[in-house]
Amino acid sequence: MNHFTGSIALLRHPEQLENQWLTHWDTRRKHFDFVTAERLGDESFRESLDREIAWVLDIRRSKDYIISSQARLHLDIPIESEVDETFFVVEFYVADLYGKSGRASVELNKQLRWLSSDEVLSGQTSEGVPVNPSLVELLNKADVIARHMQ
Repeated sequence: MNHFTGSIALLRHPEQLENQWLTHWDTRRKHFDFVTAERLGDESFRESLDREIAWVLDIRRSKDYIISSQARLHLDIPIESEVDETFFVVEFYVADLYGKSGRASVELNKQLRWLSSDEVLSGQTSEGVPVNPSLVELLNKADVIARHMQ
């Protein structure tokens, strides 16, 4: 059994808030994913996510985004996939883009895409492009984002 200890960013759209979530394209796995950070050394869950958001989105720490000070949820749960089983110890943090430069940087990055809650929770975009299946299962079990009908 694999083991993952880390954090997941719930990056909300500036105008759509709880209905649009920022994802990045994982070129190796061929699916969209939320920014996810594995804890390293003595990092807190939040610190690891702060590091990873800056790196994955190529935006400035403490300038272009804000991470909530408290996790929305802490979850310890096994998730089975077609290949193996992974035990997740994960915290979900809400994050928001801050300022014009952060928003502009995200909008110009072709590897990033805003997905609706329904797309994320169903596991695919409206065009049928997959979302990370482990993320989808975690989000559905954790119930940290709600479905919104458009």
